[in-house]
Amino acid sequence: MAIGLMPAQSSWAKGKDPGLEKALRALEKKGARVSAQIVNLTNTRTLLSVDADEPLNPASSVKLFTAYSAIERLGINYSFKTAFHVGADGGVCVKGGGDPSFVMEDLFLVVRALKRKGLDQYSGAIRLDATVFDDEHYPEDRSDQDSERAYNAPISGLNFNYNTISVFVNPGKKGGAAITGLDFPFDFVKIEGTVKTGGKTDVTWDKRGKGDLEIVHLGGRIADDADEWRKPFRIRKPVQAFGEALATMLEQGGIPPKGKVRVTEGPCTGEAFYVHQSRPLPFIVSLMDKYSNNFIADALVKAIDHEVAKHPGTAGGGLRYIRTELMKIGIPAESKGRKVVSGSGLTDGNRVSASDFTALLKHIHREKAFLPEIFASLPIAGVDGTLKRKYQGSDVMERLRGKTGTLSNVQSLVGVYPNSEGEWLSVAIIVNGGHGIPEGELARFLSAH
Repeated sequence: MAIGLMPAQSSWAKGKDPGLEKALRALEKKGARVSAQIVNLTNTRTLLSVDADEPLNPASSVKLFTAYSAIERLGINYSFKTAFHVGADGGVCVKGGGDPSFVMEDLFLVVRALKRKGLDQYSGAIRLDATVFDDEHYPEDRSDQDSERAYNAPISGLNFNYNTISVFVNPGKKGGAAITGLDFPFDFVKIEGTVKTGGKTDVTWDKRGKGDLEIVHLGGRIADDADEWRKPFRIRKPVQAFGEALATMLEQGGIPPKGKVRVTEGPCTGEAFYVHQSRPLPFIVSLMDKYSNNFIADALVKAIDHEVAKHPGTAGGGLRYIRTELMKIGIPAESKGRKVVSGSGLTDGNRVSASDFTALLKHIHREKAFLPEIFASLPIAGVDGTLKRKYQGSDVMERLRGKTGTLSNVQSLVGVYPNSEGEWLSVAIIVNGGHGIPEGELARFLSAH
């Protein structure tokens, strides 16, 4: 499919090899392992191939497999549903659907809808049902499960703000204490310590659990003219967080409790009073790919298992379906050294090759059904997502779209590039071993083809 685009400007003559293969081979001589392939998807001509069949760890680029499998299995118009019930006793029960995109703004709109439908008060009892997924909050193969950073957020059948909390620091009066706070006033998250105002910004932080509390300790300094400092962290108990957020938003939205708020877990019965639907799946896939959101990816894996097998979704079950989808299009996901054990890429265990990603992009380009959604979900070089600060000022800026992957000793880029003839080129480069992708050589290669 040729798409009309403005011609790419390049200082390289058409077809001239600007040295990308040489740069990749040089990385191999330094001890790195490389798997790379660039193919013209329109005429299927291979433009570059460096150990294209060698299985390596692609890090977050594996999210493309998750995105494709989720749309294939769940459907392009799929949306997550969160059901709100009001019992005869006046209690509120929420049946989670595993929606990984449910955020503060959604809960605000839900409370407004409940109010419009006539709910003016509730008993104070809040029951939560997160059994759409199993109770394993962290996939078995996820690395660094003890990290408090936001990329390690737990997966639940009920989620709020990506199961994270952000701490902020703003300058106070010079020489005095800075202003600190949370982006949502959870009672179980406490801030300790003091940040001084003045001097060069150097905010220190630490987060740990203490019983039912989550303690964030802050220290250091923030410049008196500094912008707001923010740091997102995971929330350890996502169902508890959802319940507390709901109670707070109900109160603020004019639906107060009659008695003391009591949050428990249990099943919802009867007909739902109100059902919140997420935005369609392609929007959620775009959130995942643009910002390399591990939380969304791992939730989609469980959602696939739940919707196909009609039982509480598990990571293992969803990954089996993903591997099946890949094998259907000729990707050896369970043989020839390949392993797909994580849908987010936050693992040391995945092993796939550049040619596997090429096979996926060839299939998407040939079948066309999901091409707009998948291509549009990818970060754009120099514009947004994980490529916002990459390739700025190069000839591929605003044209190259790619899913990035980064772990210790791992870098990858998988995506597409429209050349001056309106043809799509697929790009798949995986580098393991402590060296980065040669971005300058890649930009010059693409703009020359």
